[in-house]
Amino acid sequence: MRTKVTRLLSLLLACMLLFSMLSSVGAVSNRASDYFSYTDVWATPQGNGKFIVEFDINATHTMQVLGADKIYIWEQQSDGSYDNVRTYTSGLTDTNTADAYRKITYYGTSGVKYYATVVLYAKDSSGSEKIYSDTRVITA
Repeated sequence: MRTKVTRLLSLLLACMLLFSMLSSVGAVSNRASDYFSYTDVWATPQGNGKFIVEFDINATHTMQVLGADKIYIWEQQSDGSYDNVRTYTSGLTDTNTADAYRKITYYGTSGVKYYATVVLYAKDSSGSEKIYSDTRVITA
């Protein structure tokens, strides 16, 4: 009888230990960083060489500045490499907000491949952070 009780208590303690470890695993944060809780960038072809680049971001709290520092447009060259053909630097940020969205339109060459690098930016009173995020390659 005593061994049955000991085994039952051992099993119960092992289960409690297992469940306590599982709950701590679930407590791990899924945030992108201390500044960004969600980030997404994408490019969408519109036809005739035109395409749009968009970003949507959410911060972990209200930021003094939030948005994109720069957007680089990359164009595929005849040798397969990509060259920077345009850089956007103004009108890409908001102030005193926890979310930001922008859309820019680029007029490229029809049939040519492009992608964009968006430099996401967040700044608060304790510092700032930049995240470099690329869109998928699209054909204009």
